[in-house]
Amino acid sequence: MAALQPVPSARAAQARAHGLAAAWVMLLSLVLGWLAVARPAPLSAQSMGIAWAWSGAITPESAVIVARLANGVADARLVIAPDRAGGESDALTVPATGYQKADANGLVRFEAGRLSPATRYRYRVETRAGQRLDGRLRTWFDGPFSFRIAFASCATTGSNSRVFDAIRELTPDLFVHMGDFHYLNIARNDARAFRRAYDRVLDSPRQSALYRAVPIVYQYDDHDFGANNADGTSPSRPAATSVYRDHVPHYPLQPGAETIQQAFGIGRARVIVTDTRTARAPVDSPQPRTMLGDAQRRWLEAELTRAKDAPLVIWVNTVPWITKANESTSEGWAPYAEERERLATLIESLGLTRRLIMLSGDGHMAALDDGRNSAYMEGRTKDSRGFVVVHGAPLDRWTRVKGGPYSHGVSRRNHQFGLLDVADTGTALEVTASARDAYGQLVPGLELKLRCDKDGCQPR
Repeated sequence: MAALQPVPSARAAQARAHGLAAAWVMLLSLVLGWLAVARPAPLSAQSMGIAWAWSGAITPESAVIVARLANGVADARLVIAPDRAGGESDALTVPATGYQKADANGLVRFEAGRLSPATRYRYRVETRAGQRLDGRLRTWFDGPFSFRIAFASCATTGSNSRVFDAIRELTPDLFVHMGDFHYLNIARNDARAFRRAYDRVLDSPRQSALYRAVPIVYQYDDHDFGANNADGTSPSRPAATSVYRDHVPHYPLQPGAETIQQAFGIGRARVIVTDTRTARAPVDSPQPRTMLGDAQRRWLEAELTRAKDAPLVIWVNTVPWITKANESTSEGWAPYAEERERLATLIESLGLTRRLIMLSGDGHMAALDDGRNSAYMEGRTKDSRGFVVVHGAPLDRWTRVKGGPYSHGVSRRNHQFGLLDVADTGTALEVTASARDAYGQLVPGLELKLRCDKDGCQPR
């Protein structure tokens, strides 16, 4: 006997029930997913007194580690030792005796000196009660030195994406975060809100693991400085810059400057990091507009001049440089074309065009240009070549395309980052720039191999 079929009204009721159940399942999964990303990482019993720690400002002989202690923990110390068998016998303690008192926000900043060049270290931040949080780093070498830099931008606030594991598993010597560390769009002068934003990001289990395993260079962009497309008029500016100075393990900043710019050497390469938000003029202000501000632009010009003999210069510029696809856009450097031309002309006059690689974020895509589209120097022709531009994004955010065109194309996918491998043979630098996916695999088509020396970089 055939099974009885539900009458239409029963079938409709059944469908509605299934629909409601599916909706509840979807809602529950969304809530659980949000909790997995946004909720602070549970601390182990061993590390309950220390909320987070990260390292940066690496040199051949020093490093900076910043940690935040949990409420009720007054002080801590740093113990750092070579990462090898028996390394503890050469451990250094900061401070040399006793413990360092936390500031009013629970922060302790350790400056570790007397380190050995080109050496891997383990460190631990520990409290009087024996609670500890561990990390790793490698010091640089002042001379021929091979290294790996991962770089990216744009992550949902507190993201726990698999992409952070992929970066850590590739064991870079440095992670350059090019902005949109969070998306809270704090548009007011509220230091407490910025401090909470850092806590939300650094409480993410996967991000915390990355930042303790790999030193960081971090430069904010718009969403982690103020609101979308924020510029130097943002009310958030004082809080954003002051909290950055306290929380981030950064290289020495310019005395008296409000902008956050840094420069440092790694091996025989020179890295220059510019701040494209703090002094930026609004896009509707009269020409000539400035992206960097007069003081920072003069600093950048001086840094480029000092680096003119380096076989490789890496400029970390957080926003799109190439905007030829639509020069009327308000994105990137297009509204600041006069300043862009001035800088490109200086780079060309110094002979750096063929030895400079720009790392950029903000675009919510991975992209690579070998110089065919990046030429903006005065007197350029249709055949003029600029420098290499590589975009790494987004870490964990919706995708879109900004700027271009790019000679090697664009990958509009989520969970991406860039990788810069530099192998120094002593006579030349073998450089490979590439884009990677959430598992660290090469994004097809987005790879460029160069050989760089005093005469410039050539494809290899």
